[in-house]
Amino acid sequence: MKLQMKVTPSPGDESITVTTNLLCIAEWEKQENRKVSDGRGIGIMDIVFWAHFMLKRTSYKLEATPQLWLNAHPDMEIETVDMTNPNPTGAVLTESN
Repeated sequence: MKLQMKVTPSPGDESITVTTNLLCIAEWEKQENRKVSDGRGIGIMDIVFWAHFMLKRTSYKLEATPQLWLNAHPDMEIETVDMTNPNPTGAVLTESN
């Protein structure tokens, strides 16, 4: 799963774009004791976690935890675009298909 997120911490702030990676999703699974494939759906706090995690890996200054960050920016906006490859196997066409 690969999501591109456009984060606007407060109204009027400049947007920052980050993209999840394998490390981000693995850390979320470990922290939340969840799997992307568990069928429980993705919620707002999941998206906040991913955005916070990716922003921590830049020089952007933010609160220590996703919850504290959200509390400090309750009007935050995060727009997401799914960048996941719909055909990750790279299948080759054969005569029968």
